[in-house]
Amino acid sequence: MNSEENLKRPNDLTELKAMIVKTGLTLPEQQERAARMALTNPELIAFGTVASVALKCSVSPSTVVRVATALGFASFRDFKTFFRQHLKTSRLAEQNINTARHAPPIPNR
Repeated sequence: MNSEENLKRPNDLTELKAMIVKTGLTLPEQQERAARMALTNPELIAFGTVASVALKCSVSPSTVVRVATALGFASFRDFKTFFRQHLKTSRLAEQNINTARHAPPIPNR
């Protein structure tokens, strides 16, 4: 599948990665570079601007926007919201695990 075909917006990062593998999505070299950076550094997208992401990936701002739409997002803003939600969910899950580890043991009756 090439980047010109429309993909459904994924619900989470795991689904996004699975969608890329399942569809055999291929992107032009610069778009692939930006997509890989997004997947390995979600905070870059979550807290960056189109310009800052483009600079970090050594691509043009329009390439960053094209990556977002190629991956099923309506816009860069939608892409950014997706990664912010991913980080928020990940952080909450990590906090729950840490809370459970430090909770006092439940006494036996």
